[in-house]
Amino acid sequence: MLSSIGDKIKALRLQKNLSQSELCGNFMSRVVLSRIENGKALPSLEQLAYLAEKLEVPVSYFFSDSTGEKYILFEKNSSLLKDLFLAKNYYEIIKWSEENHNAFCEVEDSNKYYYLGMSYFYSNIFDKALKILKKYINAFTKSSTDFKRENIEKFSDALNSLFKIMLRNKNYEKGFHYLELARKYLYQFNALSLPVSFAIHNNLAYTYLKTCQFQKVVIILENFINYNNDIISLKIMPDIYTSLNIAYYNLGNYEKALYYIKKAILLFEFQGDHLEAGKCYLNYINTLRHSSKFKEAFEVLEKAKNDYKDVPELYHKFKIQEMILYFNIGMYEKVIELSESINTSLLSMRGKKELAFILGHIKYLNKEFEEAYRFLKKCEKYFAEEIFYNDLSVIYEDLYVITGDVNYREKVLAVKNKSGRKNVIIK
Repeated sequence: MLSSIGDKIKALRLQKNLSQSELCGNFMSRVVLSRIENGKALPSLEQLAYLAEKLEVPVSYFFSDSTGEKYILFEKNSSLLKDLFLAKNYYEIIKWSEENHNAFCEVEDSNKYYYLGMSYFYSNIFDKALKILKKYINAFTKSSTDFKRENIEKFSDALNSLFKIMLRNKNYEKGFHYLELARKYLYQFNALSLPVSFAIHNNLAYTYLKTCQFQKVVIILENFINYNNDIISLKIMPDIYTSLNIAYYNLGNYEKALYYIKKAILLFEFQGDHLEAGKCYLNYINTLRHSSKFKEAFEVLEKAKNDYKDVPELYHKFKIQEMILYFNIGMYEKVIELSESINTSLLSMRGKKELAFILGHIKYLNKEFEEAYRFLKKCEKYFAEEIFYNDLSVIYEDLYVITGDVNYREKVLAVKNKSGRKNVIIK
């Protein structure tokens, strides 16, 4: 494709007795033109439009196998559109579609809306990406079986991108729908070993975790792992193992939870990703705590604090974990002591809310109700949104005693026996 475009430019230039400098004018460099003519560079769409005007041919001439009167914008199986996309020239694809819309619609490439939609997506123009990718999905589902089999990876990639857009819009239900559709076709065409399949299953697990469907996480991911028992994605597999860890400790199967978080740490360390391995240690400690293995939890914590003492944000997360450990064994004075060394500006949103909850409950137990109320109100809404029902029931009980407001008593009853995500309180 590169050489055919360059050859045609050069042939037309010589036919018109133009030198390279004459053809370039003030618009482009002669060196650039030389590289294009020799097949060493691909012209931008703007350059092609200029050259077509100077050489008195339509732009489509450069992409036709014919030099006759009938011009085809793109060859069916080897389009410039694909070349531009693979070269990550997303702006050029968008520009082409917007400035030459009618010509773009005539492109004989059934994946053209995938290339365009993904170009919008990678350019962070999500409203346009949503519209175009949905158009591609609709066309794909009506296509032939052979086309589906050949392009299942693009289809799944488009659906995964639509999921991410829905995630930005907090439309989890629709995002889940896109992932399940991708999963359905991946199974149908025996394409579970594709890299995008790992991403689809990882994101499905994420949505199930967000909605406390822990058993579904286990079923979908372990079936997927068993199917791909000889293949792993180094990029995504640690996240899959971490999701299984979270699912299993919320289900109370701590042996399995520990098994998977250790595998996640091992893979991250194998890749040299020391920071992500450190984040997994938070889950490791959390799992040990929920299984009441406090001695081992403190040992792992001390090692992690020492290993990550030069990473302030992560180090402070370990400090919060240390406070949570002491909180759960009733050493409240130690918790207060540790809280004085916390730099809250280095904490994540979750860390700040956990800190407020811990201090609020301790203040409540000490009958410092005014301070307790202030701290507990800081984390009430967040814990409700994150479905931390065990912690939330404690917050409501404390607030009921502090305020005497019967609404809090009703809220306690509403969440007391609901299945939520485990967090600070061990039950």
